[in-house]
Amino acid sequence: MGAGYFAYRYKRKYYRRYLSCDAHPSGHGQRFADAIPRDLSILEEWIANRIQILENAKISHDEVVHPDLPEADCSSDLDDGALGYELCKDADWTFVGLATEYTYVIDLDNLVFTVNGWAHLKLNNMPPSKPGLKAYFDADEEIIKVPPQYLSTEVDLWPAPSFDVEERQRQYEALNPIVIPATEWGALPWDRLSFPQRFSIDLTHHLLSETSRDVTYAYTPYFQKKTGEFCWNILCAATSSVPLSCDVISTSWHDNSLSPRSPDQRHRRLRPHGMLYDTGAETKLSSYDRHYCWIRNCLITFCIRLGDPAYVAHEVEQMVRKMRRDGHTECVGLILSSQREVVIVAVNEGPGGARQVRHTPALNICPCCGPAGQASEGLLLMVHMLSPILTVPQLPWRASRSRPSSHVLLWPKLPVEVFQHIIRYTSTVDYVALCRVSRSIRSVCLTNPRYADFTILNEMSQYEMTYAAQYAYDDAPTVLTLYWECPPPDFPSRSRWNAWEYPELGGSEGSNDAGDGSQAENEE
Repeated sequence: MGAGYFAYRYKRKYYRRYLSCDAHPSGHGQRFADAIPRDLSILEEWIANRIQILENAKISHDEVVHPDLPEADCSSDLDDGALGYELCKDADWTFVGLATEYTYVIDLDNLVFTVNGWAHLKLNNMPPSKPGLKAYFDADEEIIKVPPQYLSTEVDLWPAPSFDVEERQRQYEALNPIVIPATEWGALPWDRLSFPQRFSIDLTHHLLSETSRDVTYAYTPYFQKKTGEFCWNILCAATSSVPLSCDVISTSWHDNSLSPRSPDQRHRRLRPHGMLYDTGAETKLSSYDRHYCWIRNCLITFCIRLGDPAYVAHEVEQMVRKMRRDGHTECVGLILSSQREVVIVAVNEGPGGARQVRHTPALNICPCCGPAGQASEGLLLMVHMLSPILTVPQLPWRASRSRPSSHVLLWPKLPVEVFQHIIRYTSTVDYVALCRVSRSIRSVCLTNPRYADFTILNEMSQYEMTYAAQYAYDDAPTVLTLYWECPPPDFPSRSRWNAWEYPELGGSEGSNDAGDGSQAENEE
């Protein structure tokens, strides 16, 4: 049958009609494409005419079926405003599914002709009618790649904000915020990071490369639902010295809120449900503050996007309101978006008791184009803010007025090397217990990252995500290659870190699955 949809997009809304048949690229698809003038002197007037038709068209909340007219009348059906259109705000339907084979959108906001939600053809440089859309999109034919000169790579498909932009901007400006660049927040450069911090950056880069694809389309409700899980996994990876794939030690929220999923699923794990599954909801400051959590004295929230200044103002104002409502005179917050952006917010008590609000611009956390392994400013700052307390310097404007600490770490009489040896041979359960004994012992525990009952010793730079490790119950050196194990699409919460173990340092033969933290049998 070839069912599908056609729509105009105008002012971030879709004026849609259902194609009951002949929605193939060689059918309705080519007719819609041919209706777009190739003469640029006519195109501008044609676009203005489309806008006028839409502004005066009959609008319906029910499905409107597009007429199946002969090819000679390919343009007359597009001019029929009396037939009307179904008005849609969401873009989920633009991606093909079981009941929809093809979708076509004449986007008057971005000036593109979009096929199946992902191919955006320029209205001012459409492909010729020969060979036509069939050559590029017909699933029954040998598809050839669309020449890049016809494609637009910059389109804005985000819906209109769900909040009052002007009102939120006034509330934001009332804070008198100061926008501070990333370089002035005290984050260390790449060459001065500790090994656990570099390890966290490796994990974050790997996660971004493996899991970012879906949330790229977070402008649609279907993919928007994946935002919370995506941001939570990135947050956990960027928080250094958190044991990976450890079993939950207790039922305390503060003890297990960052615990990765247990490989054997024996223990329950608590996570902030509202942040994982309700990110994007219009009302954030509910009575239970379900959209926020605390990690290492940092207030955390997730959002859909930060690329638009209106969303930065919205999220910063909401976070500062949360801080003030909870009575914090000095507080740091972190806002992480599905589009791999982060904003850091700081509230401090200023002169006369007034609270001063500072925040970064929206910073990208994707890998930078520099030397291998190096991180962007956004990720460096994010890892800095999520590092264990007392292992990183204070914010510069706080340090300048802080009194020298009278606290001195008093080491036990045993040498540090002895504690390091003991910690390497402890299980993850005992490791977490040791972290609570004292600050001095905790500082030794945090020197090396942990994966299950393995201590990660150092990176093996010749192999990606590969590290020398020490197993708690074996003296033999070993090597782990970590990877993110993705579940079936219907079970995203089952994602977890896993590892291949190579029994001999530098060995390349015989790999073991160390996902449960124990020695696995050699594969045949």
